[in-house]
Amino acid sequence: MSRGLSDAELLELYSPSGFQGVESDEEDNSVVVLDTPILHQGKEYDRLNLCEPSLYDVLGAAQVIGKRPSLQSIYDSQIVLVAKAAGVPQVVIQKLPSRALDRAVEYVTAFERGARREMNDPDLQGSLDLRPEKVLIFRDAIPGGGKEFSEMRLREPSVAERRRFKSGEGAGTIEAALRAEMALVEEISEWHRAALLRLPISKFAEAADYVTGFFIPGPPTGTAYQEI
Repeated sequence: MSRGLSDAELLELYSPSGFQGVESDEEDNSVVVLDTPILHQGKEYDRLNLCEPSLYDVLGAAQVIGKRPSLQSIYDSQIVLVAKAAGVPQVVIQKLPSRALDRAVEYVTAFERGARREMNDPDLQGSLDLRPEKVLIFRDAIPGGGKEFSEMRLREPSVAERRRFKSGEGAGTIEAALRAEMALVEEISEWHRAALLRLPISKFAEAADYVTGFFIPGPPTGTAYQEI
C-alpha cells in the first residue's frame, strides 16, 4: 500500500520518530467478507480487500511492538499491518469480529513467512543460497529518489558491512533487526531508500535472507573441533 506515497513520506517512517500510529472457483483469501458491514465516518465497509504488505508497512507494524514485545503490542502491530494492507482506517479494523482479523493476519503475514528461511530446518546449511551474486528482477519498476529500479543486484557482504549490520541489530528488537537488514540490502544493492521501502515484503525478505545467509556459520571443521 506504499506505492502512492511520496519519497518524503516513506523516508519519514524510516526515521525512528517518524511512525506514530497504533493505528475463481477457489476461495480468494485476499478478500475478507464481513457478515455485518462496519460504518465509519459515513462510509460502509462490508469487506477487506487485502494486498501484500510492503517493507514500509511491515516496518511501521514492527515499530508498534516496541522494545519489549508483549501479547498486546504484538496484537496492536497486527492491527496496524492489516489496516495498511487493506487501506482502511485502524478504527475499522478494531471493530472487526476477532476471527475476521485472524484470517486477515494469516493472509498478510504469509508473504514474509513464506519467503524467509526456516532456521530450524535440519538441512539449513544445504538450503543456503551462497552464490557470489543474486539478481532480483521486477516486472514493474519501483520508483524512488527520482529513479526507477527494475533489478536488484546483491552479493556477499564485506567484513565492514557485516560489522555495521551487527551494530544495527544490537538493540535486540524486531524493528532494529529489520532496520539492520534494510541498511545492509540498501548498501549492497545501491537502491534508493524510498524504493526499498516500496518493495513487496516477500521480495525484501528474499533479498535480506540472501545477504544475511553468508553470516550463518557452517558445521565446525579443523583440528580444534575434532573429537578426541
